Amino acid sequence: MFTFLFSTLFLGLGLVFGWLGAERYMAYMTFERHDFEELFTENPHPEIYDAKGNINRGDYMYVNFDLGYDADEFDPEDIYEE
Repeated sequence: MFTFLFSTLFLGLGLVFGWLGAERYMAYMTFERHDFEELFTENPHPEIYDAKGNINRGDYMYVNFDLGYDADEFDPEDIYEE
């Protein structure tokens, strides 16, 4: 009697915890880190917040200027994509 009761109890607990564990594992495995996640956590700028105060993790563009860049000598032919 007790064997059947405990077996059924632990089977149910195993199924529930297995299901919850599998959901968390799948969420962990499918998480994609944003390119600017360090910026979001360490130094969030005010312009990345939406109207509700949540961080907007949308698409961002960054511009990288070479050392010694002079805006007066800009030539549109110099633009290239990596």
